[in-house]
Amino acid sequence: MGQIESRYRQSLEQIAEAKRLMTAAEHALAGKVPATILVTSATHGEGKTLCAATLAATAATNTDHRVAVLDLNWYRPALHAFFDLQPDHAAEQIFGGDLRQLMHRSQVGALELLLAPRDHADSFKFDSQGFPAVQRLIEQAKNAYDLVIIDSAPIFPTNRMMMDPVMLSGSVDGVVMVVLAEVTSRQQVRKANKIMEAAGANLLGVVTNQWQARTHE
Repeated sequence: MGQIESRYRQSLEQIAEAKRLMTAAEHALAGKVPATILVTSATHGEGKTLCAATLAATAATNTDHRVAVLDLNWYRPALHAFFDLQPDHAAEQIFGGDLRQLMHRSQVGALELLLAPRDHADSFKFDSQGFPAVQRLIEQAKNAYDLVIIDSAPIFPTNRMMMDPVMLSGSVDGVVMVVLAEVTSRQQVRKANKIMEAAGANLLGVVTNQWQARTHE
């Protein structure tokens, strides 16, 4: 699997940690198949794309699940770069397309990806056209794959260019929150958690990125 496998294996200190995270998520969902997991964070730059890609790649190489990862962070998409791919569909194609025609095959197992639109930087609004189309694609993914991982936008700050993860949480089975250790404030995490709970999201847990245990001399 070459450079791609090497990259995702280096994304965490040990591949065993990635397997542990995937096992914990599956346990929280009581082994549900198909299962959909949304990965988000309170703010930008906490490592949620890394987490989403690692969970998907780990599942694709260590289980017999049919696995897909969807990039719905259209404001700051990054999933394609992690897998050395380039977006080649316009937003209008994704809004009106069939999921089977939009997916990209990765070099990691049988993992397939839905990338963000190539024109994501254009100033169109994800209004009444965009959100129902994305919901439809999520439903198609549930019918085609055993496990669907969604890389979403952060909860804060909200803007008109984002596909709101709070709204998306109603279309998935569980939500994983990524927190950057020693950077994200507890107040931001608590606020994000309360918003998700108020929306009825099934919070599976929190992944602390770059956490290091304190040593006592």
